[in-house]
Amino acid sequence: MVEVRRAQTYAGFCGGVKRAWNRAVKASQATDGPVLLSGKMIHNTPAMRELASMGVREATAADLEGETTGQTYVMRAHGEGPAAFEAARARGFNVIDATCPIVTAVQKIAVQLEEDGFQVVLFGHRDHPEARATVAYTKRGLIIESTEDARALPYYPKLASIAQTTVLQADYVDVVAALRERADVFEDRGRVCGWTLHAQDEALALAREVDAMVVVGGRDSSNTIQLVRVCETACPTFHIESPDELQAGWFAASSVVGVVAGASTREVDIQRVIAFVSALPSPVAA
Repeated sequence: MVEVRRAQTYAGFCGGVKRAWNRAVKASQATDGPVLLSGKMIHNTPAMRELASMGVREATAADLEGETTGQTYVMRAHGEGPAAFEAARARGFNVIDATCPIVTAVQKIAVQLEEDGFQVVLFGHRDHPEARATVAYTKRGLIIESTEDARALPYYPKLASIAQTTVLQADYVDVVAALRERADVFEDRGRVCGWTLHAQDEALALAREVDAMVVVGGRDSSNTIQLVRVCETACPTFHIESPDELQAGWFAASSVVGVVAGASTREVDIQRVIAFVSALPSPVAA
């Protein structure tokens, strides 16, 4: 039998996801109609399918064009810009804010920095809903994705950096070093989520102890992708979104396999991965 070692503290739903999940589920139990989401609430397809089975789903164009007064509308965990909140309330939706509190804190920091005269630059992914929502609270905020982007910025009298909460801390540190050279006055106000930081540290420590790693989480999940990057530096690493993707051949030479999971991964999926890998035969010694 293959030995499985699981990340003990930081694997599966983080606090922000639990909060959003519970609000969506509670809303579904309180209404007979569908509960509409402003977008993919969390980046995990199996979890989203479970929500859909409860009547919680992404809003379509038809939903927004029809009768909306009194319907429940949940703002996803990644957040939405102020215009999205205003539009939903104007349509008569019962709006539930499921934005992660850490993301909300970053949004407030961005607003304050701009009011203090700083050009705000967010390090993250331009197409990520959290990054887009955060910058939407500013008038001139920019999103950059690399140190190259940072070096290409014009020179500013006052420049401040913030971060998408799920980026790799090491990447952000490199970007900050580049940004310091682009302003007379620079302020680093980046706040990578503590759960994300600790999960990355725990994953790396585990990856150094095992023959292979399985990272369970959404393929479009930023924090999961960073876990994969961290683990790949230490041992062969396999990223799956569903336990159905597992292949026994991946672990033919593995006596010990580590399992970690992104912040939007259901516990049931983690347990299925552990059961699959635990049932594999240990490699035969040469």
